[in-house]
Amino acid sequence: MKKIVLLLPLLLFGQIEWISDFNKAKQLAAQTHKPLFVFVQRSIPPCRWCEKMKHTTLKDDTIASYINSHFIPVLVDKNSLSYPQELKPRYVPTIYIIQNNRIIKTVVGYWGKKDFQSDLEDIKRILNNNGK
Repeated sequence: MKKIVLLLPLLLFGQIEWISDFNKAKQLAAQTHKPLFVFVQRSIPPCRWCEKMKHTTLKDDTIASYINSHFIPVLVDKNSLSYPQELKPRYVPTIYIIQNNRIIKTVVGYWGKKDFQSDLEDIKRILNNNGK
């Protein structure tokens, strides 16, 4: 039993704590004063670039930790009606950074770890300039 308990924290590294209910995430964002990090994917048919981004870039310990700490991460399917229609992207993956019901940044397509880390720094500057 001790081995399982000791290994459990190791499994959590590189894991984004996704919320799949957009409305619940929006409420949580309002309560915590954190922006939404909305990752729009397509599951049918599976989008290989969505999967690659989730399983490489977004599993990076530094990136996942930053997203979990500074955002409310939301994972939605492009073909679902469970999120606002104004967020319907033309391409997947698409990431929307939303603060106070306003899209402050849109990231389209697959991004590798190094480039996405740079984009997160850009997002950080935008949030800081918006009074965050």
